[in-house]
Amino acid sequence: MKVITGFLSLYARTVAQAFRWPWRIQEINQAIVHVGFESLPIITISTAFAGIVLTSEIAWHLDHALHTVSMMPGVTGQFILRELGIAIPALLMVSKVGASITAEVGSMKVTEQIDALKLLRIDPIQYLVFPRFIASIFSIGCLTLVSVVVTLSCSVMVAMVHYNFTLMEFINQLRHFIGFKDLLGALIKGMIYGSVIPVMSCYFGFECKSGAEGVGTATTNSVVASTTLVILLDFVLTYIYTLILY
Repeated sequence: MKVITGFLSLYARTVAQAFRWPWRIQEINQAIVHVGFESLPIITISTAFAGIVLTSEIAWHLDHALHTVSMMPGVTGQFILRELGIAIPALLMVSKVGASITAEVGSMKVTEQIDALKLLRIDPIQYLVFPRFIASIFSIGCLTLVSVVVTLSCSVMVAMVHYNFTLMEFINQLRHFIGFKDLLGALIKGMIYGSVIPVMSCYFGFECKSGAEGVGTATTNSVVASTTLVILLDFVLTYIYTLILY
């Protein structure tokens, strides 16, 4: 309960910073480089292989159950835009960026750098949390789009090489199953994940206990809590979008 109330309080205070000017543009740009550009290679590689595996598995099951793979583009496209292309970037961001943020903020807490910021009348939320909050929303939104494109491209490749689809045939089949609302839903879900991951990570950093063990424990708890939160949000948002968009 303490974690939930503490996270919600920090999240509300972080969102409130959006209405206070000026923003720390330099810190936001640095955070975008760390959160977005440095995460691009691992997300591209992971989603590429996920797309290959997913397409192969769906085609195999369709062939054995229905004795045809004609619906493979639509089924694959729906799963990518509604789940795979969004969940993989978010979970990778938890393990890569979230853990990094918690370790950094936790080390600052242990070495009393956060207390030094307060003595200088610098708000730790404005200086540490808000730039990462904005950068994560923007970066994960972009990375979600990249993930969707890469995964669909690999799906097209598998369909053309192993199942004799042409590019236009794949695209025409895809258009019957997915549309702009699916892409919009994927983008919104990705940005929501991006808003909660840095706040949860910073919360555990602020609550870090003294010593190297305290930093390690805070980082582990942050990854577990953020992963759980992403999965719970995925369930809730998918249910809502099923009622509204789909």
